[in-house]
Parts: sequence; structure tokens; C-alpha cells
Amino acid sequence: MKERELNATESLELITRMIQTTRQQVEQSSHLPFLVWGYTTVITTLAVWCTYTMTHSNIAFWLWFAIPLLGWAAMLSIGKKDANKGYVRTPIDRILSHIWVVIGIAGLVATMASFMRPLPILFIIVLLMGSGSIISGLILQLRAITVAGCIGMALSLLFLLVQGINQCLIFAVIFMVMMVIPGHIMQYKHNKNQHNV
Repeated sequence: MKERELNATESLELITRMIQTTRQQVEQSSHLPFLVWGYTTVITTLAVWCTYTMTHSNIAFWLWFAIPLLGWAAMLSIGKKDANKGYVRTPIDRILSHIWVVIGIAGLVATMASFMRPLPILFIIVLLMGSGSIISGLILQLRAITVAGCIGMALSLLFLLVQGINQCLIFAVIFMVMMVIPGHIMQYKHNKNQHNV
């Protein structure tokens, strides 16, 4: 069976439909990583702060490793659900995944280094994650994410004013602003678009 070649108008329509489909797929689930990682970070940070405040033991800082463990477990679960629903990963999905994996590895290495030598680790992590949010927002053309990343990076300067364990409270607030709030904004917009369809 011979396939018919598309004319210029049909080709343009096909390309436009493919771009719209890709954008809709990305928008459909782009809020989930922000909510998963945002809430995981906020809850873990508050657990570290509470545990250290009550015990004054440095063992509390090992709780930080719950962030990658819980976050990756949740993301793998979401990935399996998406695959079962027939969601096909797009090139944009892959690009964003690669960016966040690199930033996550850099954050993990910085965290491990902070156990060996004092580093302004919370400041470094906010700068890394803020950069990732800005890049994601620019790629997805979602202003809420880009602005939230910029605000998070600007708020990282608060770490210069507050010392000690109370920096955890600033860290939690920054992650609420930088990841959780934009995640809910994206979720709201997606749900609104679904109702309008």
C-alpha cells in the first residue's frame, strides 16, 4: 500500500497538532514532580528541624537522605502509572528529566560533601533547585515556574541573615514558594483546561 504525500497545508496542520499534543501531555503531568519534590523536601526539612531541636543530636541530619529516597520512589510510581495510561514520553520530557537528574546529582554530591567539610549547603541546594525551576519554566513556557525559581534564588540570601538550625525553616518556606505553590498553580490550570475541553 502506497502512502499519500501530504501537501504543505496538511504538513503544517500535522506539525501543529503534534506540538499541541506534546504540550498538552507535558502540561498534564508537569505539576507532579514539583509537588512530589516540593512536599518531600518541606516535610523532610521540618522533620530534621524538629528532630534536631528536640534531641540536639547530629544524627538528625541523616534524615536529609529521605528526600532522594522518597522523591525517587514517588516519581517511579508516577512513571509506572503514566506508562499504564499509555502516556508516551516526549523529547521535552526527556530533556527536563536529564536536567533535573544532573541537578539532583549535583545536590546529592554537595550534600555528601557538607558531611565532610562545612558548606553553606542549604544555600547551595536552593541555588541549584532554583536554577532547575527557572530552566524548566523557560522550556515549558510556564511563567509561574520561572518566577518561582527566581523568587527562590532571591530568598536564598536570607541564609546570610539566619544561622544554625533555624535555616531549615527558611529552606522549607523557600521550597513551598519555589516548588509547591507553582505545582498547585499548574495543577489548577490543567484541571481548568480539562473542564473547558
